[in-house]
Amino acid sequence: MSINPLSLFSRKPTIAHHSISIDKGLTIHYRHDIPGALDAPQGLSHHMLTYFLSANERQVTHFDECGEYDGVMESGDFYLYPADRSGFTCWHSIDKTLHIVIEPEFLSKVTQDAECISFEKIELLPMLKTRDRKLENLVQLFLTEIDERDFGAKTYLESISSLFGIHLLRRYCTIAPKFREYTCNGLAPYQLSVVIEYIQAHLGSDLSLDTMAAQIGMSRCYFATQFKQSMGIAPHQYVNQQRIEKGETVLAIAKVIYL
Repeated sequence: MSINPLSLFSRKPTIAHHSISIDKGLTIHYRHDIPGALDAPQGLSHHMLTYFLSANERQVTHFDECGEYDGVMESGDFYLYPADRSGFTCWHSIDKTLHIVIEPEFLSKVTQDAECISFEKIELLPMLKTRDRKLENLVQLFLTEIDERDFGAKTYLESISSLFGIHLLRRYCTIAPKFREYTCNGLAPYQLSVVIEYIQAHLGSDLSLDTMAAQIGMSRCYFATQFKQSMGIAPHQYVNQQRIEKGETVLAIAKVIYL
């Protein structure tokens, strides 16, 4: 029976670790590890992309029917371990890694949100050692937003998650799906009004792209594109802006009251 990689990690001694749920079906697990190994003879229940934040003197990664890598992993390298594939990985020196754990359903949802024109069964390609500048940039965006923990971060992290999922499907899928090319005409006035009213009423809540898009019956990818076309800024930027303005208004009123 396949196993959740997070369950495997929980059994391993480590210097430091923490997990953060970025989106539905997408978890980031940071580890500062001593030498160790992960073995999944029955495969993993989730896809796992392991990104190296520091170098490792010797990393051995093996996937059945794919091959094996035995050598140095540099900072910025990553390997991609698809779900339901037998394999193992072991590391021979202390290192820092970021494991992006992906439920298969997350990628299915990305194809729906991005309104794919056609796609077959989603199967990711195993990658033993590779580099990818765009993926590196997305990882850095994840790290920055998690670090800063600013207002509106959830909405922004959802946007990055969608970009991450689309990039995986385009570059590392056995059969790359075809994505719809959006026409950027912006939201209709009544749609924009509904969304703005909803945002204003929920500034104190944990707003998400999904809930905003649902107000006008759109997928979140399409909504984010059209909202930016209408407003000139992305949804997360608008939410941040409105929260700041509301805070400034409250402070101004408080000053008047206590003068």
